[in-house]
Amino acid sequence: MILVKKQILSLLVAVLVCVGFAGVLSPKTVLAADTIGFVNVQRVFASYPDISSARAAIGLEQKKAQEEFQSKAAGLDDEGKRALDKTLTERIAQREDELMGPIQKKILAAINKVAKAQGISTVFDSAAIVTGGKDITKDVIDVISK
Repeated sequence: MILVKKQILSLLVAVLVCVGFAGVLSPKTVLAADTIGFVNVQRVFASYPDISSARAAIGLEQKKAQEEFQSKAAGLDDEGKRALDKTLTERIAQREDELMGPIQKKILAAINKVAKAQGISTVFDSAAIVTGGKDITKDVIDVISK
């Protein structure tokens, strides 16, 4: 679950960088609220067609790693347990990157596509918005659902 939250945070950072975080700093963009959009990244991820199978595969990998750790840890000292834990954690992270990386890229591409089509120069995660801006979440979900 922590890795999924890290993935969502990574997507948010990528969105800010790719769509134009620097544009927020210019007074013209700040005053033009219609060029600022926001998207509920968690809702978009939840709506992604293959997300449940990706999450299930990650969960299975975590379960396998836990079982492997339990079966091998009994015969290891503390250093050996730490090394095994590190190896298994890296394996889980690699599998998560393999599964979630392409999904993140597709979602980011959909966000960029919708933002460009609507003339939005800056997109934030909805969690960062207090007031103003245009919600493009539904439009992004429509794009990824095709």
